[in-house]
Amino acid sequence: MAEAKRVDTMRISLREKLAYSLGDIASNVVWSAAGGFLTYYYTNVAGIAAAAAGVIMLSSRLLDGVSDVAMGGVIDKTKSRFGKARPWLLWMCGPFALASFLLFAVPRDWDDTAKIIYAFITYNFMSTVVYTAINLPYGVMNAMMTDNQKDRTSLNIFRMLGAMTMAVCANLLVIPLVKLFGGGSETNPTGWTMTFSMLGIIAMCLFILCFLGTKERIRTEEAKDKEHTSLIKAVSLLFRNKFWVILLITGVIAQMGVGTMGVNPYYAQYYLGDVGLAGLMSMFIMVPLVIGLAISGPLIEKFGKRNCILFGVFFGLPGYILPLFNPYSFVFIAIGGVFRGLGMGPAVACGFAMLADVIDYHDWKFGARTEGVVYSAASFGNKVGMGLGAAALGVGLSLGRFDGAAGASQPGSAMAAILIVYAILPLVLQIIGIVLYSQYTLDKIYPQIVAELAERKKQSV
Repeated sequence: MAEAKRVDTMRISLREKLAYSLGDIASNVVWSAAGGFLTYYYTNVAGIAAAAAGVIMLSSRLLDGVSDVAMGGVIDKTKSRFGKARPWLLWMCGPFALASFLLFAVPRDWDDTAKIIYAFITYNFMSTVVYTAINLPYGVMNAMMTDNQKDRTSLNIFRMLGAMTMAVCANLLVIPLVKLFGGGSETNPTGWTMTFSMLGIIAMCLFILCFLGTKERIRTEEAKDKEHTSLIKAVSLLFRNKFWVILLITGVIAQMGVGTMGVNPYYAQYYLGDVGLAGLMSMFIMVPLVIGLAISGPLIEKFGKRNCILFGVFFGLPGYILPLFNPYSFVFIAIGGVFRGLGMGPAVACGFAMLADVIDYHDWKFGARTEGVVYSAASFGNKVGMGLGAAALGVGLSLGRFDGAAGASQPGSAMAAILIVYAILPLVLQIIGIVLYSQYTLDKIYPQIVAELAERKKQSV
């Protein structure tokens, strides 16, 4: 069993919170842009069938299950003078830049089978290997930088403010950058490769700055007279932790919604008549989301994480219903996006802070503090959700007989599939989320948990 030692427990400074946020800015400068445009790139630029693109993304999530849990165990056993999570930012920032380039460099002159194999390998290199090895330790840092619940929430808000701000910028800039580097065409493969090569280099620099500006304060050491919790036992204990299970399932659902945002370029092109509007569609969600994040802190402190999330989910429901009344109206899409974004704010603000709370609950309930495994398993759930969302898009387009080479003349079944993925599927997911979050009651007992953990620490000294 691992016993946590808390050293240098000063409050986290504004400068360090800003430095920490650079890690998620780095991830999203590539990952958010890729999430919004990769399926479109595969089908409309690289010439890969929509169904194949969806299967690539979904099947990769099964491999993620192995890599995430394995990486969690690696983090828990990492020992360095920089800590056990933070050094991974330095070690993996270069491979992250390389993977960004490879992801959008599918050779156009290869045959269909070869292109699918290339896409599968490079997507897994980014998602299963590189993204896991850099983003999972970054998430663990929240629990390692401080044991103060307010600071954990504040760190998460700073993190997600940075992430969502970059998501807005990335989604707005991708098509203009692709046209710039591709001679004015959004379907020029060189433009896509150049754009994501540049974004990968920017991300690498931001990860380095995040590493330099942060510090791990909570160190977990093995008690000499106690047996170390094995990886298998640590994972089995997770499924006895009801609050972790709730966060796992809601994470899958939330990321399914994120995965379906890959439909935006299709919606913009075939319903609104201009693929360039995809960035604006994202902006009308992301800007309100950033505003929702910015105002969430005091509300979370007063009403609790779960209650704020439930309010946000209810508030966001009109955003999924409005487009059904007039799917061709950009005004309806924009207003709906504002509702969606504001409603998502509390959940985004609380997500990783709630995982940190669950780590304390896990320690209190089972006497095992395994930050890496807790985060890795939750990360796997998030990736599965995103994969399911992307697969739903790919499979839905395929069932709707979508043809990327057919231009604007798509069959009615393809148009229906685009609308279902854009509005109806996310609406169903939101309703399921309401049911699940209503069962999360950890906020009520958390002060008791903190007090008892502190008392145990005194008795063990």
